[in-house]
Amino acid sequence: MKRIYILVFLLFFLTACGQHVTEEDLIGGIWVATAGYKDGEAKGEPNCFPLEEGNKFKNGDTVYNATFDRDFEYWLYEYKGNHEIHFEDSNPGEYNYQIKKISDDEIVLQGLDYSTSKGRACYLERK
Repeated sequence: MKRIYILVFLLFFLTACGQHVTEEDLIGGIWVATAGYKDGEAKGEPNCFPLEEGNKFKNGDTVYNATFDRDFEYWLYEYKGNHEIHFEDSNPGEYNYQIKKISDDEIVLQGLDYSTSKGRACYLERK
């Protein structure tokens, strides 16, 4: 019985840790949207403009956006238990997403209800 409790605790711990995203997780490579994201699965067409074509996180606050061919500011934060990311650019505006880490080379962005990104979702892979 004790082993079952330990196993359940370990699975809970690994699941919780797997979804936390840090700046270090994002830096390196180019993140490209390869699919949409619905019902917990990567499927359909990507829908997270302007983040679909590729993003290269340079450091803890700057990301190069391929769609607009320029740098955006970004920051990660936690709100009501969710991990979120905010992208900001002076010209096109700002974009807010819940961010989930699937693996070291896979993340999911889901638009937040209060933002212009509402209803948008993408599955991104590091290239």
